[in-house]
Amino acid sequence: TVCGAMVSLPKQNSGESTMFLKGIKVLDIGSYIAGPAAATVMADFGADVIKVEPLDGDPYRTLLGLVTLEYPNFFWDQDSRSKRSLSIDLSAPAGRQVIEKLITLSDVVITNYRPELLERLKLNYADVCAIRENVIYAQVNSYGLEGADTNRTGFDATAWWARSGLMDFVRRPQTPPAVSAPGMGDHPTCMSLFGGIMGALYRRERTGEGAHVYTSLMANGAWSHSMMIQGALVGFDVSDQRSPDDLKRVPLATMYVTSDDRVLLLSILNPDKEWPKLLRAIERTEWADDPRFNERMARMMHGTELYDLLVDVFAADTASNWRARLDAEQITYSFAHSLAEVVNDEQMYENDVLTPMAEGKQLYAHTVNSPLWIAGVEKRMPVAAPDIGEHTVEILSELGLSPSDIETMLTDDTARQAEEE
Repeated sequence: TVCGAMVSLPKQNSGESTMFLKGIKVLDIGSYIAGPAAATVMADFGADVIKVEPLDGDPYRTLLGLVTLEYPNFFWDQDSRSKRSLSIDLSAPAGRQVIEKLITLSDVVITNYRPELLERLKLNYADVCAIRENVIYAQVNSYGLEGADTNRTGFDATAWWARSGLMDFVRRPQTPPAVSAPGMGDHPTCMSLFGGIMGALYRRERTGEGAHVYTSLMANGAWSHSMMIQGALVGFDVSDQRSPDDLKRVPLATMYVTSDDRVLLLSILNPDKEWPKLLRAIERTEWADDPRFNERMARMMHGTELYDLLVDVFAADTASNWRARLDAEQITYSFAHSLAEVVNDEQMYENDVLTPMAEGKQLYAHTVNSPLWIAGVEKRMPVAAPDIGEHTVEILSELGLSPSDIETMLTDDTARQAEEE
């Protein structure tokens, strides 16, 4: 058997739903975010996702720590919605048999376990492909599948944020770097993996061949930082020359503070078009004839002067008034929004970014949607994330195990079923 060999494909039923991944079966054998969140996106589009967890659950469940004593486990809930949980001991013979049966039924297997752990569990690509030839095996790790750091442990904070140079670059000059936001690199990385999975599924439709799709947090961090990394590759690296004055050197694409202490980010990248509009918005039309500012090169040469003038201009009025004035002239800008503003932003709801959840045990009315839509294609209304092993008995029954065999697995701690509330 050669992995990726052409095999005949079962026909998918059509017309049952406009969710284009309905009928696709996904086995999520990972932990935390970067891999499992790709499975979440697939679930959003109708795939049947089985989340494989150890008997004590995915460690992601405990990441919020003591916060969950007062709040719901919102980290887990966000990335584990619309999945079924199978809690099982992968190292037990009976547990291994269950996983192999599931692999034979799965179109896609997603994992972000370290390669050496996958080797020990006999769940690397060669192992999985030997069980189902045309499987799409989707893998993400911290630092890539080659080199000395292949098995190095990492999270998005270390591999995506710090290793890529983003942590050093995204800060005010001569100030300490900041820690990244939770999941800041995991979620864009999962979208890379999702894209690879969809490409592989398309290829399989055409050729019948399976595929090994892989990416890394480091690669996605580099892609996010690629404009400046590309500059460094040709010698443009001025990291050691940065100073607080850098904020002043590009006065049309930097931050200002309003009279009510709101941070306004101006982002004028086409000044030939927007400069006259800005002058009208700030009521400084006389600057159009000022030799320091009347041409792009002159504005660049006198950038610090322009910045100092704009500091005073924006400090003289409120954020609300600036919104009205800048919007009237269609100036490109935004204010730095707090989380409270984000969850009350009507634009988020009108565009289904914050999407309604199905009624259930969760305490949320909405959740953050995956950032992709296809016209005319439905997305599943998100269902509450499962408890540890909530669907264990259901899944084992679907595999044809008898009630007595299932009971044996539960009593000898090969599998776990969530207690009914």
